[in-house]
Amino acid sequence: MSMLEKVLGMCGLSNQTTQEVNGVIEWVEQQGGIQALVNRLQSGEFSDIVQSWLSDRQNVALSSEIVQKMIGSEAIEQLAAKLGINTPDALNLLAKYLPQLVDKSSSSGAVDTNTDLALIVNKLSH
Repeated sequence: MSMLEKVLGMCGLSNQTTQEVNGVIEWVEQQGGIQALVNRLQSGEFSDIVQSWLSDRQNVALSSEIVQKMIGSEAIEQLAAKLGINTPDALNLLAKYLPQLVDKSSSSGAVDTNTDLALIVNKLSH
């Protein structure tokens, strides 16, 4: 059992949720980390959506169609392959967890570069 799985278990997340969150977090790291992903998304047409995740206001929710446009097919297929799921399910996971992950790893309108993964996971479980 990995350290991340132990932390997710301590947070009371189910095995399926643990695998989902673990997969999304690992995928984010493969994309260069939260900061790199946020920078890339902010530079495009979706900057208002990303800004809602960084701010103290309500997060703008994502649809799988928006995720597809934001992220692109290749990166989504990587996540699907990593988790052994189909592309629509990978899109749904990103739509569910990406806003939360960015929101919980940011303060004062920017990603906190000293964010502790265990703290983010704990915040996602509540």
